[in-house]
Amino acid sequence: MSQIKEPSNSQRSIALIGARGAGKSRLSRKLGKKLDRAVFSTDTQISFEAGGKTIQQIVSEEGWKGFRNREFEILQKVAGMQPAIIDCGGGILVEAPESPGATESFSGRKAEILKEYCIVVYIKRPMSWLLGKVQESASRPNLGGEPYEELLNRRLPWYEQAADIVLEADGAGTKDLLAMILSHQLVQE
Repeated sequence: MSQIKEPSNSQRSIALIGARGAGKSRLSRKLGKKLDRAVFSTDTQISFEAGGKTIQQIVSEEGWKGFRNREFEILQKVAGMQPAIIDCGGGILVEAPESPGATESFSGRKAEILKEYCIVVYIKRPMSWLLGKVQESASRPNLGGEPYEELLNRRLPWYEQAADIVLEADGAGTKDLLAMILSHQLVQE
């Protein structure tokens, strides 16, 4: 029985993770163009597979647990489409609470997929930057009534935990971040 050869880093997908408002979507499009790779947004793919429903509608109809399960299924699909750029939703490393009143938890199953198939790049922005960028909209569901700062305090360590590359993006624009990724040793291997 032959063993499946691990893809070299140049053949691996690059997954961008980070909080809402970190600039993942814009950066993923620029990175896809620069590397001539397909770009997949997990949130866009979830919406497409749900017949065009917005994330807000999906969460309203299926709850956060239903949405997180859809997110897992989409991540499984797009992570295997190598090499690509994956623009991950801000909650990619989150599992919905198991019971009412409980808080969300770290998603080991999604982190495992990211680590197996992708070079995981965390766009790390200061709390003040993130709080200033985020607004509720039809395409971004309410985060369950919890103050965004509390949610970030819980999630930010999860991004660090799953990342292969952490980009300290304090004040860095898309062009700067693009250069940082392209010059990183893991991406060049």
